[in-house]
Amino acid sequence: MALLDDLGTYLQAQGVGTLQSDLFLGGLPMDTALAPVHDAVMAIIESAGMPPFHVHNQQAASFERPTAQIVTRGEPYGYATARIRAQAAFDALDGLANVTLGSTYYLSIQALQSPFFLHIDQAGRPVIVFNVLIQKALT
Repeated sequence: MALLDDLGTYLQAQGVGTLQSDLFLGGLPMDTALAPVHDAVMAIIESAGMPPFHVHNQQAASFERPTAQIVTRGEPYGYATARIRAQAAFDALDGLANVTLGSTYYLSIQALQSPFFLHIDQAGRPVIVFNVLIQKALT
């Protein structure tokens, strides 16, 4: 989970959210009869990435290329606010390069598309997503 931890900590430092309050790693919190309703939340979810990058004839990879999806769920019928928050995460991550987050060196983080509307969930909450391609050093 180092990747998710690194991205989550970075987004928290940028003021996009607060970990375990409205910014979650690995998936959006579920609404249950015993849990409060979780409106206006964001999650960072690992997704299928690209093959590792190899240099010359070395068998060992030089760096990994994972991807992550940033999912923003708004309040019921709160598309505009959710879209603004998704854009804030996009602006914080897209183009980030040559930085160390946690203990890992990141060559680059590049958005694969702008935030887009995915669907309205069963509670009338908009879900907006975008994906990032990450190039990170192997540690």
